[in-house]
Amino acid sequence: MAETNKLFVYGTLLLDYVVSALIGRIPHYQHAVAPGWQVVRLPQRDYPGLVPGHGDATGKVYTDLDDAEWATLDAFEDCAYTLATVRVLLPSKIENDALSYVWRGEHIDQPWTTTDFGRDELTNYLDRCRIWRQRYEQRSS
Repeated sequence: MAETNKLFVYGTLLLDYVVSALIGRIPHYQHAVAPGWQVVRLPQRDYPGLVPGHGDATGKVYTDLDDAEWATLDAFEDCAYTLATVRVLLPSKIENDALSYVWRGEHIDQPWTTTDFGRDELTNYLDRCRIWRQRYEQRSS
């Protein structure tokens, strides 16, 4: 169980289709930026990583994940991610702490955005997410 129900997302989990395929709904969220972090490309992966760097990582903060949804997302994320606290700035200019999946493996020092995720990649990624969720739910039951 997570210490907070706030999760800063910045990559494929920004996409409503993806998060819905994984947990069956779109959580309540606020737009946010994480100063001092950047979203970068990862070698041989369709999805990005969050690493310390110059600039601001743009994303959302999910505010109402339940324990089962946290468990699902934790199981889904690559083992090279670490769930860590990051400081985020909300549109109201209020700073808040949120957990985020921070990348600890090798990365490519180039930015990744959701627009880099083409239609074909998204379709294939969604199929993989749906298949993963079916297998996860079968193992969990």
